Amino acid sequence: MHPGGSPGSRDLGPIRWIEVVSGLDSPDVAEDPASPPLLQVDLQPGSAPVIALRGDLDPHTAPLLEAALADLGSGPNMDRVVIDLGGISFIDSSGLRVFVTARASLADAGIELALRNPSANTRRLLDITGLGELITVE
Repeated sequence: MHPGGSPGSRDLGPIRWIEVVSGLDSPDVAEDPASPPLLQVDLQPGSAPVIALRGDLDPHTAPLLEAALADLGSGPNMDRVVIDLGGISFIDSSGLRVFVTARASLADAGIELALRNPSANTRRLLDITGLGELITVE
């Protein structure tokens, strides 16, 4: 664990990068640079922080998005959080659960959650589940 961060995170100044290379907590796999990451989370903080995701959002990787959202807190000038889904190649109910939970906790703090750049399949999933009506989709 890096100081002040989540497991597998790297401090890159204003952008925080989190990478999971396996759903398993295996140091051998996690340290293998040849293993492609399952999810990358880029956090760009600010009054309307953007969390850009690349990879799969599933039961193994959803906790990383939860950690990134928890790390944001709710600063006094924060009015909106955007999750950029443009790089998501797969999402299941675990990812949707994170959106629902985040929307509720952010709304309690007066902060809007928006989902940006969903693929056609992700947009269809949001529409079928009704989340497209609960959460702003851009």
